Order: sequence, then structure tokens, then C-alpha cells
Amino acid sequence: MKQIQTNVSGIILAAGQASRMGRDKLSLPFRGLPLLQHIVNAARLSSLNDVTVVLPKKSGLEKILDLTGCSVVTSTKRELGQAESLQTGLRNVQNHADGCMVLLGDQPLITPTTIDMLVGAFEQQPECWVAPVQDGMRGNPITIPSAWFPKVFELEGDTGARPLLASPGLALRLVRIHEVGPFIDVDTNLQYQRLLDKYEVRTA
Repeated sequence: MKQIQTNVSGIILAAGQASRMGRDKLSLPFRGLPLLQHIVNAARLSSLNDVTVVLPKKSGLEKILDLTGCSVVTSTKRELGQAESLQTGLRNVQNHADGCMVLLGDQPLITPTTIDMLVGAFEQQPECWVAPVQDGMRGNPITIPSAWFPKVFELEGDTGARPLLASPGLALRLVRIHEVGPFIDVDTNLQYQRLLDKYEVRTA
């Protein structure tokens, strides 16, 4: 693991209501593990300084996950949307982080390599937001500089930090990522089936 020049904290958002899926998607099996476990593992193996996982209360996820080394915080008002979950995680890191990387719990193909590339880009320009891009399509995770944390706490609704990207004066650095992880998430049963069909590891 390379030496960290800038303190980047990871926040994994895992408190959504999965309204489009109609069931708890983060516990669904993929490659022998719950969907969420893959992003937790990738974050822990990366050069992120620390990892905070935002869970809903009484979800049962903690019982099936290995969260060793992670801070776990509970979103008590997840019905308010993704912004509330992000703010819950941000409260846990705001006093020590130069930036926070917002990871989505339903992106199981994210790798430590991708995370490290994004951390490295932020280290070079810590005043910039950082996002992955491929063929003109922007993906997740997005890294937010600490100067913007106060604005994050003003957000409302189910859009996360995305509305802030249109703010005047915001500097966004796009990092070309060749892996598919930042551009595949699981919001619907069809997307979950496609994930299994294409990326599940099968033995003969």
C-alpha cells in the first residue's frame, strides 16, 4: 500500500430503502458473499485512511457482514433519502478528513485499484472533486473535498451530493477508469440478474 499524502476517508452508503428493488438488495448473494461485502472489502484493501459504513437501524446486515476495521454508524431517518445517509457518515469523519470518498453499497465490482487511482488523483489536487469516467459516462464513487462539507450538510432528498456538482466555482477532476466497477450498480431485479449472468463466478 502506498503512503497516503492526503487523508481521504471512505463512506459507504448502505442505508437506502431499495424502493426500486422492492427487497433488501445489499444482502443478496454475489460470488458467495452479500452484495455489500464486496465494496466493504475493496474499501478496506485500498489506501483510504478509514472506512465508515452507514447502515439502517435494525437491518440485520451487521450480522451477516464482516465489518472488521470499519466504523459503523446508523442512519435513523433513512426515509429522508441519500443526503441524510451521507450526512450521517460525514459527521463521523469531518473533523479529520481532507476529503471523503462516497461509495455506494450496490456497486460490488469496485476494486481497490480503482479506489487507489481516485485517491491518488485527489492527493494531486485536493481542492478538486474527483469522479471516475469512461466513454463520456461519469460514475461513482465521488470524492468530496473538505471545503465542501458544509454544503453537503445543507443537502436534502435522495440525490446524495450530485446537485452540488453544478455549483459555480466547483472544480471537478475526471479520472479515466478502464474497469467496469464504477459504472455498474444494482437498483432493480433485472440489474441484479444481469450482474449474476455476466459476472458471477461459476464452477464447472
